[in-house]
Amino acid sequence: MKQKILSLAIIAASLNTASALAGDPKVYGKANLSLNKYDNDGEDSVKVNSNASRFGVKGSIDATDSVKAIYKFEYETFIDDGDDGEENNSEFKQRNIYAGFQGDFGTIIAGNHDTPTKLAQGKIDRFNDLDKGDIKNVVQGENRVSNIVMYSTPKFNGLSATVAFASGEKEDGANDGISTAVSYKADNYSFTLAYDNDSSLDTNSKDGTYESLTRFVAEFKGDNYKFGALLQTADEGTADDEAYVLSGEYKLSKQLVLKAQYAHSDDDTTEKTQTAFGTDYKLNKKSKIYAYYSNIEQTSKADDSTFAVGYEIKF
Repeated sequence: MKQKILSLAIIAASLNTASALAGDPKVYGKANLSLNKYDNDGEDSVKVNSNASRFGVKGSIDATDSVKAIYKFEYETFIDDGDDGEENNSEFKQRNIYAGFQGDFGTIIAGNHDTPTKLAQGKIDRFNDLDKGDIKNVVQGENRVSNIVMYSTPKFNGLSATVAFASGEKEDGANDGISTAVSYKADNYSFTLAYDNDSSLDTNSKDGTYESLTRFVAEFKGDNYKFGALLQTADEGTADDEAYVLSGEYKLSKQLVLKAQYAHSDDDTTEKTQTAFGTDYKLNKKSKIYAYYSNIEQTSKADDSTFAVGYEIKF
């Protein structure tokens, strides 16, 4: 623990030095804590969750008159119990961490990052990061991978594209993968088509790996409502996994928002269905309190559900 504190102190000192030379980096983060009551096959439990709370630093430096060197270092922090639940028992876990360049040509980065297919979900996941509520519990393709190089084009009349190469770092090229996405965005709607071509990208599979995955996402919004839909198919080799997500939210007032989500996947052997609904009460632009309920049904398994109340603070 002392070593980690010393490392953070060194990073902070480095940032102070860098800020004097290249302007202040932006420090940002989010604390999201909830108290969840679970019901799994009649067994009740209560747990405090950290819900992907995070801390990060990002910024840019003028490399030339027209090109910026950009960077981002973001870590998930486990403020509930200081334990990520994995073997390394670390208080910190890599999220999106990269360095790269940005200019009129677009943006190119390398590091550890969400794939274009994951980014294609946009805002349709109304319960993103929340236990049993995140769509990753039901659909494949929600992957963050290491050793990734990603290029994003500039936006042109609402159109943009992103392509990423993930290296398996093996001499024969095994486990290399490609992820791509093409998007069109207007004021009140957007459409995105994404594709993964290798199972090495599938680091968060719900029930196995896939050889390829195609995802289509549509989002619509009005004055007081938002609606989103995701359709995808994943080739698992012996079968196709068909999945979809429907979600929406309605603003009752400036502070109160109602949300609902339904997700389903089926690959002939495993069928999953997620039903979730909840409400957000915004205290201000940077904080809110919320409550939600989510239930996951799975073939040959008991329902797994949770009800939670929590709060979120951004900085």
